[in-house]
Amino acid sequence: MEDMREDHQYPDPDDVPRFAWAGAKSPSGSLEEGDDYMNDRDMVTLDGYALGEEYQYRTASFDPYQQTDPIDENFDPEFQYQEDSDKSDDEELISEADSDFEAPTAADALDGQAKITKSGRESRGRGRGRGRGRGRGRGRGSPGLYSGIQRQRGRPKGQGRGGKGIKKGVRKPIEPSPEFKSLHSQGTLAFIEQNYDAAEELAKQAIQCNPEIFTAYSLLSEIHMARGDKGRATHALFNGAHTRPRDTVLWTKIAKLIMEIAGDDRASAYLDAIYCYNRVIGSDKSHVEARYERAALHREFGNEKRAAYDYVRLLHLLPHDTTVLRNLAEVYIEIGEGARAMEYYEASITHFQSLQQSSVTSFTWSDLNIYAELFMYSTEPEEIAKGISKVKNVCRWLLDRGEDHFWDDYTQDDREFDATDHPRRSLVPEFDWGKHNLNSYGHGLPLELRTRLGLLRLELGEDHFEEAIRHFEWLAPNDTGPASRIHDYPDLFGEIAEALRLSGLPHEALRFYEPLQQMEEYASLSFFKNMGSCYHNLELFDEAEDSFRIVMENDEDNVEILLKLATMFENADMPNRAEPYVEKIIAMKRTRALQKGLSRPRKPAKTSTKPLKPTASAPKQAMLDPMAGRKPDTRPRTLRRLREAELDEKIQLLYRELLILKQQIEDGESEARNEWMSIAATLIDEFKKRKTFHPAGVEKHRKYSSYPAKSKARDSEKIERMTSHLAEILDNVQEDIDFTAVEYCSIPFNHWLDIFLEYAVVLAIGGDKVQAYETIISVTEAKVFHESKDFMFLIHVAWSMCALAVDDDETLCSVARYFMKEFQFVTDTYRLFSIFNRLCNRQNVWYNNGPTQKYILRQVKAVDFSLMSEERRKTFYEERASYSTRDAAGNPIHAKEMDIALLMTYGHILFTGGSHNFALSEMALFSEAYALDPGNPMINLSLALGYLHVAIKRQSGNRQYMIMQGFSFLLRYYDLRKRSEFPIERQECEFNVGRAYHMLGLTHLAIPYYERCLELSSEVQREGGLGAAEDYSTEAAFTLQVHWAASGEVELAQKITARWLVL
Repeated sequence: MEDMREDHQYPDPDDVPRFAWAGAKSPSGSLEEGDDYMNDRDMVTLDGYALGEEYQYRTASFDPYQQTDPIDENFDPEFQYQEDSDKSDDEELISEADSDFEAPTAADALDGQAKITKSGRESRGRGRGRGRGRGRGRGRGSPGLYSGIQRQRGRPKGQGRGGKGIKKGVRKPIEPSPEFKSLHSQGTLAFIEQNYDAAEELAKQAIQCNPEIFTAYSLLSEIHMARGDKGRATHALFNGAHTRPRDTVLWTKIAKLIMEIAGDDRASAYLDAIYCYNRVIGSDKSHVEARYERAALHREFGNEKRAAYDYVRLLHLLPHDTTVLRNLAEVYIEIGEGARAMEYYEASITHFQSLQQSSVTSFTWSDLNIYAELFMYSTEPEEIAKGISKVKNVCRWLLDRGEDHFWDDYTQDDREFDATDHPRRSLVPEFDWGKHNLNSYGHGLPLELRTRLGLLRLELGEDHFEEAIRHFEWLAPNDTGPASRIHDYPDLFGEIAEALRLSGLPHEALRFYEPLQQMEEYASLSFFKNMGSCYHNLELFDEAEDSFRIVMENDEDNVEILLKLATMFENADMPNRAEPYVEKIIAMKRTRALQKGLSRPRKPAKTSTKPLKPTASAPKQAMLDPMAGRKPDTRPRTLRRLREAELDEKIQLLYRELLILKQQIEDGESEARNEWMSIAATLIDEFKKRKTFHPAGVEKHRKYSSYPAKSKARDSEKIERMTSHLAEILDNVQEDIDFTAVEYCSIPFNHWLDIFLEYAVVLAIGGDKVQAYETIISVTEAKVFHESKDFMFLIHVAWSMCALAVDDDETLCSVARYFMKEFQFVTDTYRLFSIFNRLCNRQNVWYNNGPTQKYILRQVKAVDFSLMSEERRKTFYEERASYSTRDAAGNPIHAKEMDIALLMTYGHILFTGGSHNFALSEMALFSEAYALDPGNPMINLSLALGYLHVAIKRQSGNRQYMIMQGFSFLLRYYDLRKRSEFPIERQECEFNVGRAYHMLGLTHLAIPYYERCLELSSEVQREGGLGAAEDYSTEAAFTLQVHWAASGEVELAQKITARWLVL
């Protein structure tokens, strides 16, 4: 290991395959986002298997190669991998690979016979699943059989399930049944004969017969692969792989197939491939390929911290491996943790330098270049100076001069790497002439390292500029011939030019900028902008204007460049050259004002023609193009002004038509709906094009106030006073109006919001979930809506309607969290959260998942914290951040009393997750709610069900006592509901009590309650409304039907069916 694994083959991190499973969602935005079946922020387990490892990071002072890193909670507090260890469930899985069943070969299949062992000829019996238990009771045996031996309670050590004496390891494999062997043999024969339909059916039957045996899944996968359906083939292989949880080769193969099949849609298969690699690593923590591939996937999809964790683990497996070090350094740089990578590099460099330089082949100049680049991210001059010394020390070692330590004392310059001994190197007293040839000094240092040393010198300030330029001169920037180094090192020229410009050396920067003009791939707008700035600083106005003109030709709306040009010529006392740029700025401002619809419209030029009127058959988007059908005008500014001036009129025309169509829809004219949708989509697209409402970059984070209004002086006045008042003009160009705009194109913003939201809701009702959500998200990103609490409230109400229409419980929970955050400690927000999940028709996996539980728990803790005395609050700091609502003065709003709805919400979340003991014993949520409101029927019912469910669990200590406690609350709930004036509530309590008795097997006590439930059905139906929709008569009748049929009372079952269950 010390000499590295020279022959180790690494996967290409840029070539990672992927696959999208049927039913699995892609990460949003975050692998986003929010996460599909594997949460990005709160890792969970799937099918009892750990999805990852403990995500541990180290503190600043530690040995990078120690086996276990201390946890740095500040590194990523919201992400934790679970430990890379197999769950105990795996030990109970039976691997078909250990069975003595042999899959039939082609010859066996052709003969129609499979190899069946002696035990395989016997009946299946209890072949599948667990063996029969010992049974209950004391198990009386023959008298005297255990004479002299004291009887012990429970199972003896090492026998049965559970307990300290459980036998570890893989269980004895299940013997395939004769039926399975026959089906598998026939399926294999059909596959060989290319009868794929029959082979597939037989393989599926074999899987149903013995789902724990892998060979049937493998056969099914081969069948799909023969058909060319790689997706279904991989799916079958994936399902079968769970019978071999520790088969690392199989899981690795599946992961690669997943990514390969995904093609361009790699994001959709990201989580599935990660799941497979997690299974591999869970079985073999030292599996290098799986860790490397998992790290590459995490890095590809923006999870750099997870990737860093895997690379750190790889360094434990492959100490000082330079390939891993490079990837780790790149990841750490991306997440702004370059110092961490530096420590790993330094540890490896120390290791390599302890060896003979000639024996080390894995650490090269490229690795040293990465190490030197890490110091570029340091901000302290002392650290950079140390970095230069360290880099030079390693350079010396690579040049086979590692014993010349005296050079470490010369830190003010880099004379050690001069081209010749004279004049500077020869002045060093310790320098031994002739000991090393010149290639061990300056000529042996690669230009990349020399450039890196020069850039580090620039970071140290003016005193080191001369030394930096000495290094840069090796690139010979003045050489313009065909053999110049610009063709081999254009990236170095670009780095040097940019660094020199930022260091205030424009003349030197231009020496490297100008040669880059020959390289097409480097001639970008930013390149010409930076080069123009250098010319400007050197007062080379003609050259600066040429560079800035190139930028303007490709970006006509770049006001920054126009301002630079105008200011440059004004300061140079050249008003005539500044005038055209000022005119352009003024014209641009007026055009933007027209675009916003807030300036006085100017009369169109006489030479312009009137816009064509849209016909009934013309598409709506064409109506928004004022130049459609016109003869081209050769004056660009005129065209832009005409277009923007007429755009408002077209938008208003469409809006009026939209209102007419909306009224027609409300009157019942369904055919108007499609036309309304078309116009609404056009208006929405036009609104989204406005950069003022949907800014990018820095402007996105600035608060919205308004968009520019009309100018405060006429164009002619500004031009006349340009020479003396250019600064005032330029300030006026960027000045905002004095009032906040409330409309766009004469349409109020709240009406624009109605268009967005109504359009999104209609899309959701029609089943177009993706387009509906995109519309909602686009309106939340518009600054004019985002910064208004009233608008955001309406947006989230519409968002919840869309989520309800498409049964999206994940989005419903997210929207409910918004309301709970914005209106904290308001009871109705917690009720709204429960209502959303009640109305969703899907299984509410997001109702009680980890993030939801933690969020509601934080709300409970925040209430507790705000109700504490001032003395106790001083000892609890962590919950202060949970206050999310503030008053007008900016002070956090505190809870006035404990919220019963919040307690019940959190209790029900835990209850639905099966944590009955946690809800009742440790947190006592239902009990605390009962103490606050003992007469609440729902609280009594929840307590009753909690006790009853705990009582019927195997681990219950005193089952009878728990049942009595449960029924005490249940009968109290029954008494409270029986007093209700609403028939539906009286019927509800009859059914619930009957169901409770039925759950305990006391059907003779349950039947009277079910019958009274049926009797109340007529009253419920007469009352109508919501109660009629919640009629429990069907459930009660079905339960009675099943009971009577099972009891042999067929006639009673038939009567119940005919009366209550026949539609």
